[in-house]
Amino acid sequence: MKISELNFNDLNKFTFNDIFKRAYKDLRIKTFILFTIMGMVPFVTFIIAGAYNMVEEQKVVAKETGSLRNSIISDHMTDLIKKNQVVLQSLAMSPNLIEYLNNPTEERYNYVAKILRDMDDIFNDGNLTALTRADGWQVFRSDGATLVNLQKRQHFQEAMKGRSYVSDIIASMATGKMIVVLAVPVLDLDGKPVGMVQRNFNLTALQNYVKLWDDSESSVIVMDRNHRVIANSDNVVGIGNEYIVDNTYKSILGTIYNSTGAKEITINGEKTLFVYSRNIDTGWIILTLRPYKHIMNKVYEKSEQALIFGLCTMLLAMIVAYILALRVANPIIEITNAVDKIAEGDTSVQNLEVNRDDELGQMAAAFNRLRSERDTFQTESELDKLTDLLNKKAMENLCRQKLKTLTATDSAGDSSNILMAFYIIDLDHFKEVNDFLGHQFGDKVLVEFSKGLKKIFHSNESIGRFGGDEFIVTIENPSSLEDVLCKAEQVRQVAKYLTIDGKKDFVTASIGIAIAPHDGRDYDTLFSAADRAVYHVKNSGKDNFYCEFFAKQQAEDE
Repeated sequence: MKISELNFNDLNKFTFNDIFKRAYKDLRIKTFILFTIMGMVPFVTFIIAGAYNMVEEQKVVAKETGSLRNSIISDHMTDLIKKNQVVLQSLAMSPNLIEYLNNPTEERYNYVAKILRDMDDIFNDGNLTALTRADGWQVFRSDGATLVNLQKRQHFQEAMKGRSYVSDIIASMATGKMIVVLAVPVLDLDGKPVGMVQRNFNLTALQNYVKLWDDSESSVIVMDRNHRVIANSDNVVGIGNEYIVDNTYKSILGTIYNSTGAKEITINGEKTLFVYSRNIDTGWIILTLRPYKHIMNKVYEKSEQALIFGLCTMLLAMIVAYILALRVANPIIEITNAVDKIAEGDTSVQNLEVNRDDELGQMAAAFNRLRSERDTFQTESELDKLTDLLNKKAMENLCRQKLKTLTATDSAGDSSNILMAFYIIDLDHFKEVNDFLGHQFGDKVLVEFSKGLKKIFHSNESIGRFGGDEFIVTIENPSSLEDVLCKAEQVRQVAKYLTIDGKKDFVTASIGIAIAPHDGRDYDTLFSAADRAVYHVKNSGKDNFYCEFFAKQQAEDE
């Protein structure tokens, strides 16, 4: 059979109008459509992949920007805390403060008051410094406000335990304003706390610093350990330093399990990305929130440019598709006709004459090789010759494919689903059967046991023999874990009461069960889990089944 030479004069008579009119019956038109679709694939792929990559890229940028912003604010807070803490610790070690707290006199009071006021003048930040006795009563306040008893305040109690402490937001007992207190214990020569020196911070300075990082696309929130808003770049904090608990932001903290990271959450019906970090010195959480609409706006801008480029690519692809359709149609028709005859059982089909040096010539040559070898080419058998079950290779390939399909369809990744039950069944005492009753008897055991397995498991449950006395069974999407265990018990019963030539009680079954996705989502992991389960049964007396996932559930219920 000879591949026809192309007649370009005839082919060029076709116009686009003719092509679409005859598309339902002309291979050249179908080929054109095929090449057009193939040409569109890069365009569609470019758009989809480009959009996905741009979304991921913008998410990474948002995370990195948010993390950097949080880090800068956290460093600012740390610097503020450490700077004041160093000064307070120096004051706490002053012999004058220790002597006054142990033996207060008017002369010592005046000296201590001067030291504390001088320190306030050096900071010049509007925050007060105070000295408190071991009984909780303040003895000096640099702002001159009423002295109060702090015995029930946590920062005082922590200081009396000999620890420096940074409080969460509290209301000042003297002024009523919301403040944060930095407290350092004053220790005598024996290391016993005799008082406390503290600085009270109103948070206006922190609020102003956070607002410096405000922009039209992101918000920054600082929350204390009790989940109250300390500062917010979008002025969520109320007027007059009335710091509030915001349920929206409070719910965010429920999703945070470590010190730093990024999460996605819906706020007021809007999907939002937030980056969080925890300040080590205070334990406060810093959040940077960026609504997805701002991320997507940047994606849309870049997608418009990609769309224009993609349309040009598609137009070029259509032109190339038209030319290729005219170039390859006739040779393909002849090759297709020859293949159709072979498919219909026509044994008279002869080799095609190869008179081209391009890919079509290679295709014709490949066809000739396939045709000449079709009577001798055999595919590897998928069945075990003895038991008529799937052999090891076929079972492994089938299982891998099923797991791949099940995992792909489980798009939600719901860990409560049971995608597959994976059994390894090992016949106990089979070696003794072969040794004492002969290999022919052993073969009968394998055949009868295989028949029993076929009765237990149904069409969607694959059964294979891995060689020797080992079998593999898989069940896709079983109805329940109880059903999985019930079938294992049935297998055990089949082995235990197997009767061959009037003989019985010569084998039992050790069955290991693995559950996907709980024990793994791929073949190798499930096989290892089921194999471990078999060894567990073997080491526990044999003639039983074991499922680690079920055992864990039982332990949790107890």
